[in-house]
Amino acid sequence: MKFIRAFDRYITTLFFFTIIAIVFSSYFTLKEVITKYNINQHQAIVPLFSLINNEIIKPLDSAFFMANDTFIINYIEQDNIEQQVIVNYLTRLSNAYKMLTFIAMEKHGYLLDSNNKKVLLDSEPAEWYSRLNKKKEHQFADIGNAEDPHLYFDIKIFNAQQEFLGFIGVAIDLNHFEQKFTEYQQRFGFELILVDEKNNITLSSNNFMKTESHHRSEELINIEKFEWYKVLSAENNHNEKMSVRSVEHQGKIISQLPLDELNWKMFIISPPATQQSEYWKLFTARIGLFIFLILVLYTLFNLSIGHFKNRLVEDSETDFLTKLPNRSFIHWKYEELVKSNKHISIVIADIDNFKKINDTYGHVVGDEVLRVIAKQFSNKLRQNDISCRWGGEEFVMLLPNTSVKHALEITERIRKNIEETPFSISSSNITFKTTVSFGIYESPLTGSSLEQLIKNADSALYRAKDNGRNRVEVYSD
Repeated sequence: MKFIRAFDRYITTLFFFTIIAIVFSSYFTLKEVITKYNINQHQAIVPLFSLINNEIIKPLDSAFFMANDTFIINYIEQDNIEQQVIVNYLTRLSNAYKMLTFIAMEKHGYLLDSNNKKVLLDSEPAEWYSRLNKKKEHQFADIGNAEDPHLYFDIKIFNAQQEFLGFIGVAIDLNHFEQKFTEYQQRFGFELILVDEKNNITLSSNNFMKTESHHRSEELINIEKFEWYKVLSAENNHNEKMSVRSVEHQGKIISQLPLDELNWKMFIISPPATQQSEYWKLFTARIGLFIFLILVLYTLFNLSIGHFKNRLVEDSETDFLTKLPNRSFIHWKYEELVKSNKHISIVIADIDNFKKINDTYGHVVGDEVLRVIAKQFSNKLRQNDISCRWGGEEFVMLLPNTSVKHALEITERIRKNIEETPFSISSSNITFKTTVSFGIYESPLTGSSLEQLIKNADSALYRAKDNGRNRVEVYSD
């Protein structure tokens, strides 16, 4: 019990010191954030990675999956194919990944998409096919379809012999893409620019490319014309090994990140820092919320500790096997009995030849014998009486305000019930019985220690063993 009280004080003290440390740490951290706000703003790129992964990388991975799908490769190599089979395949993937899917088949001379749209490869809408086919690269990203602009990922298809079969890929609706970029810009106040391998701007959160041609030849804007890019390039020459680069220019932070899957680059332009007073207001609001949450957590903490303490006490004072109180509980309970009772009878019991039971039938059977006998002790006692497992095959009973005569009657009744209880072996038809020997000692509670009472009762138990076992003996000087 002293340990529990000390544990409570220790945990409470530790908890409040933790709170104080967190508050002071938050205060000084905030000051650091305010003075270096511009540099630290690029930390907002973490949710940006999630955006890019969901809106670009995953669709690109899906396109690669389709380009290596043996089903579609083998099917389009056939001389005769059913258009609906291809459409069903594309539609299934389109529904799964929530984007347009398409395939352009060299052998059959036409393109199909998940909207069941068919385009001949030698027609004007498919001018991109011959243009990309002439290039040595195997993957492409481009914006096309003037009426409904989409970002297309085109992947070349090859068979096992590395013969060109056509293109397959996915297309992302730029309206959807613009919405996601706009949400990010509104949330963080950043401008995003994506450029291709030639440094031409492909996508921008401020001005999405709405093409009037099939490949934006008239609308290309090269990022090298921006002054901040020149500053960043100069900085890059000094840090060529860095994959993520940042530079400050006119109160803004420009960060460059690679998109290796597309061989693109992404630029994040952070806005200038606002007035410090706004951050103090934010800090005050956050601290208020923080203190409220701390109070809630402290209440929950106390409830949890209380529950844990009760469970700890219960577990520490209960024998796991027999579910009876253990020796620790008896010592504590004896101190309570001394305060409210005048005398007591102590009974100590020991299972006869218990080692032989374990050796003959095994420890599993021995454990079952302990459980059954423990149940006999707990069932046959009065409400104020206490039984416990003292250790091994020994049990102790505390019978407050009980005379030797009455204690002898209670103990004899328990002894007979145990003697008549059969034990069976589950793996065979064998049954056996066992017996218990008892020693009793009565004493006034005033001035008596539990150790002395147990010692005297134990002496009576040894006499019961010496006199043939399966009997009850009363201590006498």
